[in-house]
Amino acid sequence: MALPELVYRNISVKDREDTMILNEQIMSQLDQNFEELVRFTKIVAEEPELIQKIDQYMSEPNEANNAKISLFLSQLGVKNKIQSYGIIGIYLDVQKADKIYDFSTVGFSNKVKEHICSEIKELDLKGKKTSFLNPFAYDGESDTAFGNIFNMAYGYTMEYIYHGQKGNLTVIASFDQLYYIANQMKDYSNDYLFLDKNNQILQPSVKETQIDVNSTLKNMKYGKSYKEGYWQQEDGITTVRFSEEDGWKIICRQSRKDILDNNRSLIFLVEILILCFGLGIVLVMIPIVNHFTGPLTDVSKQMNEIAEGNLDARIEVNSTDEIGEVGASFNVMAKRLQENIVEMVEQEKREQQLKYGLMISQVDPHFIYNTMNMITYLAQKNRNEDVIAVNKAMIQILRDRLRIEVDNVYDTVEQEIKVVREYLLIQKYRYTGIFKSVIDIEAGVEPYLIAKNILQPLVENAFFHGILCNTDEEGEVIDGCITIRIRMEEDEVEIIVKDNGAGMSQDKLDELSKPQRKLSSMERGEHIGIKNIKERLDYIYENKYRFQIWSKEGEGTIVTIRIPAIVSSETEK
Repeated sequence: MALPELVYRNISVKDREDTMILNEQIMSQLDQNFEELVRFTKIVAEEPELIQKIDQYMSEPNEANNAKISLFLSQLGVKNKIQSYGIIGIYLDVQKADKIYDFSTVGFSNKVKEHICSEIKELDLKGKKTSFLNPFAYDGESDTAFGNIFNMAYGYTMEYIYHGQKGNLTVIASFDQLYYIANQMKDYSNDYLFLDKNNQILQPSVKETQIDVNSTLKNMKYGKSYKEGYWQQEDGITTVRFSEEDGWKIICRQSRKDILDNNRSLIFLVEILILCFGLGIVLVMIPIVNHFTGPLTDVSKQMNEIAEGNLDARIEVNSTDEIGEVGASFNVMAKRLQENIVEMVEQEKREQQLKYGLMISQVDPHFIYNTMNMITYLAQKNRNEDVIAVNKAMIQILRDRLRIEVDNVYDTVEQEIKVVREYLLIQKYRYTGIFKSVIDIEAGVEPYLIAKNILQPLVENAFFHGILCNTDEEGEVIDGCITIRIRMEEDEVEIIVKDNGAGMSQDKLDELSKPQRKLSSMERGEHIGIKNIKERLDYIYENKYRFQIWSKEGEGTIVTIRIPAIVSSETEK
């Protein structure tokens, strides 16, 4: 097998995984735009003042009352703080008796109205009342009340009920910002497609794409979920990511040439290593062939000692001939090997400490994003004291993450609990009334040292995978409780994090109980989870800790950790 082919088979897997991660991140941003459009449409549909103004028009159908409705629709975006979502306009038709009345935002062109009506008729033929509208070109023939500049538009339509009569509500938004988000795919490939629910290409990145959409969707294998897939061929890799909303998808292709061009330095390095390895074999074989005699038995024996890990093995040199020189050289080599191994062990330890520091200093960007959104919301509501409280909590968490030294892998129980309290404070503001927390810390245990940043991820898992996943038949979250208990048990610190949430199945428990594989650097950046915590406990405590998970579906989860009690300077005092 040729060297480039060998490199391609190995490197292409990593490139494929990296591309699928990027696909997921980009589609997540697109889904957020889709969700915001749906959310705003529902806000308009549930607006009671709109019904009042329509009633006023129906009682006095004149231009003045029609203008009031248009102005009111135009002001809804400002009222709900949605200018940044790229809303272009709103179109509404309602039926009274046998007559249909339509209303729209200020400046809505007849051409756009005709396009919307045509789309709604097609949906009616398919028996659909709620759907995204396919993107369409907009030539800017009229201004919008929302002040947005755009070239392409799309929309979301849903059924609108007016006093028992069915109509249609459609919100049109700019499609340009979705183009901008999809263009981030250029970080990995110049050949990608953005498709709608009908597999129509919305944005080809190149004039002549090499992507065969139908063949890709037919031959692809699913990845970690049914929302992603890939098709690996001899001449390239094609990855697919599906949206959570209405069939949107991204398809990206990397050719074999692109993958190899991106890894030319690795191919060159492998060639050098093969050459050096070959030269090394020749150099080793020369003395063996030339001196394959009895005196070399001792050399062979000592070499075996080195191979088995005895780095103190040495050859007793009693002559100055070639055999003596071999023995002397072997002794020098063994000494240098021993020194190099010690140095390598120390270097690896320093690197592991650095990686550990980077790993525990991570803050989930979604957590920061949601917290900042919440602060903005509180500020808009003039809840200044709440803004200060949430902001202080966020600052404390960030300050704790930045307080990392290369060799500092521990923190006190008191500091870890402080971070957890700040985290719970933020979540209680965000999810008001959904859960409560109980923190039970045995007196005197606060100054003891535990592995840094293992408590907050456990609480985070209990909250997101326990409390928030525990819903009733209508999909509403059931009020829950998170209990954190830390106490001394003989010469160990026992940490218990308990929730009465959704719990886990036996299959999931078995998966978490398997020996964890070593996480990649990409996985470390995504989320600090159970396997990540176990990896760090292995790193710090080796086999001197106990980690247990009990869970039952519908009852909750209990995570118990026992670690050696390490005395801090404050405890000694």
